[in-house]
Amino acid sequence: SYRDHNRDRYRAGRYYAPYGWNRGYQRFSIGIYLGNAFYNDNYWIDDPYSYRLPPAYGSLRWVRYYDDALLVDVRNGYVVDVIHNFFW
Repeated sequence: SYRDHNRDRYRAGRYYAPYGWNRGYQRFSIGIYLGNAFYNDNYWIDDPYSYRLPPAYGSLRWVRYYDDALLVDVRNGYVVDVIHNFFW
């Protein structure tokens, strides 16, 4: 219900892929490892609570990847959780 009443909040600006990434959008899933360019602090979702995302503890960070939200362990790039089509 929060998303329904706060739709503008989820209209993220244009996504700029990391330099050198020319494959376009690929649907990532839990259990893969990302290159560090995809989860550096430029892509972090700074305030996950404002989007009602679950908290990220320790070395986990929510990151934006195109219109998806990925929970990534920033020590090694391991994807712990994925929410597809989170932004629009």
